[in-house]
Amino acid sequence: MPGLEPRDALERLRKFTEEFSVRKRKYDSQHSGETLFGLPHTSYPDLVKTESEIELLDKLYSLYSKVKDTIARWKEVPWTEILVEIEKMVETTEIFARDCARLPGVLKSWGAYKELKTEIDEMTEVLPLVSALAKPSIRDRHWDEVAEIMKATIPYQSEMFILKDLLDIKLLDRQEDIEEITENADKQLKLQQQLEEDICATWEVLELEIKNWKGVDAPCTLGGNIQDVQEKLEDHLNNLN
Repeated sequence: MPGLEPRDALERLRKFTEEFSVRKRKYDSQHSGETLFGLPHTSYPDLVKTESEIELLDKLYSLYSKVKDTIARWKEVPWTEILVEIEKMVETTEIFARDCARLPGVLKSWGAYKELKTEIDEMTEVLPLVSALAKPSIRDRHWDEVAEIMKATIPYQSEMFILKDLLDIKLLDRQEDIEEITENADKQLKLQQQLEEDICATWEVLELEIKNWKGVDAPCTLGGNIQDVQEKLEDHLNNLN
């Protein structure tokens, strides 16, 4: 079936397998009859050859169909569930890659094999990008950067946002740029967390002096170096913004 579209070839293989099964049953029945009556067995080399070819093609198109169906399901996964699903996706893709590599060499010139391998290879490369974009460090500004470099609209704030929305914009075309955005996001989150820890540590131990004011018999004014406190407060507010 060289030159035939993989999906059409798969459909033809299914029909041909059904037709072959009918002929195989007739052959097995005849073979049993010959054995029963002590007759010499009739040889059908074309039937044996056809069975071998069908088994060979079935290995290719079974994997092809499994990969296509699996990725189609993945594309419909809501973005809110990606962190839960991504590890399983990576593991499954690795299995697909191994199964593809183990296919007989004679099949590797077929269009279906080439299409299959390309899809598995692309999924192997794009899933780490998907995983990086799903991390808690990614903020709206990072999504906006990705959308800008991809020249695409990404509905990251929508409840309808699904994996297909990312895969359709061909992230691999700007792989290095996206990796840089996600790496910077991780660094920014780490810096923010450290800054918040430092600020909390500062204000937890900071003491304010409360004084009486002009004969008022109750503490009502701040004493000490209030200017230093105000400057520190302003610095921390600026760092958090």
